[in-house]
Amino acid sequence: MPPLAQRLQTLWSAPDRLLWAVRVRWLTIAGFLLLSVIAHRLGLFATIVPVFQVAVIGGTLNAINDWCVRRRRYVLPVSAVAIPLDHVFATYLVVNTGGVQSPFVMAYVVQVLATAMLVDGLVAAASAVLAILLWLGAVSLHASGYIHGAPLFAVDAAPSPVLYQGAWAAFLLYCLALLVYLGGYISERLRTSERDLEEKNRRLREALSSVEHAHAELQAAYARLQQAEAHLVHSEKMRGLGQLVAGVAHELNNPISFVAGNIEHLRVYVQRITAALDAYAQAPLAANERARLDQVSRELHIDAVRADLPAMLDDCEEGVRRTTTIVGQLRAFSRSNERETWQQADLHRGIDSTLTLLAHRLVNSIVVHREFGELPDVDCLPGQINQVFMNLLSNAADAIAERQGNIWVTTRVQDGDVTIAIRDDGPGMTPETCARVFEPFFTTKPVGQGTGLGLSVSYGIVARHHGTLRVESTPGAGATFTITLPVRQGKEG
Repeated sequence: MPPLAQRLQTLWSAPDRLLWAVRVRWLTIAGFLLLSVIAHRLGLFATIVPVFQVAVIGGTLNAINDWCVRRRRYVLPVSAVAIPLDHVFATYLVVNTGGVQSPFVMAYVVQVLATAMLVDGLVAAASAVLAILLWLGAVSLHASGYIHGAPLFAVDAAPSPVLYQGAWAAFLLYCLALLVYLGGYISERLRTSERDLEEKNRRLREALSSVEHAHAELQAAYARLQQAEAHLVHSEKMRGLGQLVAGVAHELNNPISFVAGNIEHLRVYVQRITAALDAYAQAPLAANERARLDQVSRELHIDAVRADLPAMLDDCEEGVRRTTTIVGQLRAFSRSNERETWQQADLHRGIDSTLTLLAHRLVNSIVVHREFGELPDVDCLPGQINQVFMNLLSNAADAIAERQGNIWVTTRVQDGDVTIAIRDDGPGMTPETCARVFEPFFTTKPVGQGTGLGLSVSYGIVARHHGTLRVESTPGAGATFTITLPVRQGKEG
């Protein structure tokens, strides 16, 4: 669509502006007609006929325009005809009311300004060019004698500068009044536009706030989804490890049982052999036989062997004990060796009893802060939950080591579940360590001081209780282990 057609198209979508244009044209026709009649009666304008002609034709055209605008039919073609015809009518009046001296020259100004205010700047520019061309053409043709118009004054009337200037002043004041009238409309439209713009800005701000809120909710949901995915992956990994550990524990249990049972018999046998050796040593033998036996004893280091055997048996028993403990922890992690019954238990009592057992490790160097809330009794396996408390509190004490430190035990009910948080002010852990802390056999303790099964067993116990065990830690800021347990178990075990 050409630019001019696009500009005119806006007329059809703005009926209030077109109605104002119709009103201004009515006021222009009526006002100029009235002023012309008065000026003619006072001796100005040789004839009033052209004014009546333009008033009748222009009024008829404006009535048609009014009808089209109110019904929104044929608006564009009628407006396209009305705007240039207004200039033609103004030119006709100028030629027939004194030419360049005619006060109707101001009709061009009113028409162009009204078009600029009510229609469009480009259309107004085209209207101004048309007015200039029509006026210059008409004046040139009139001066050349090709067309003949009526003079400003009648032939028998004496020129009156006062009358002429008064008429110009009246026409000018009336044109200014029309422009003020249009200015009021423009001002009101500007205020309305400002209010509309402010309302749209308010709605945009509300929409933006809603979008930001939705974005924040999506981010939170995405974070929860990532966390749930991580927990699911970790749970699946722990489940697979549990199956593997159950098999390993089962395979290790039998040979360890053999070794444990045979060590006692071996100790008895060693005692019997030692007694037999003592009897041989005391038996009466010939000197050469005694010398030969002594030689064999020295070559076989019998005295050293007899001295080492008790310590070796003790070491074997300690090794069996440690291996049995590890197998027990493996079986506890795999949840394959539980005979404890489910019951409702007071978790505060379990925490207090665990702290009592650890009292020897907490004296003087570690201060325990109990921040207990109101907790209901919880469906659980009390022995296993106490084992979790023991593992977590022991790790917290180990993290603080020999220096002065604090352990906080906080309990509360949150979202219908019970949470127990055990926090220490130890050295903390790196993100890499936190990611592996629940893996079996993973430990940061020196060799011989930890098996790396305590937290794995704790994780498995809490999972069996349909709860969660999480860790939060920052290097240099301690660590917090949080247990979440349901108050009631939907399906025990």
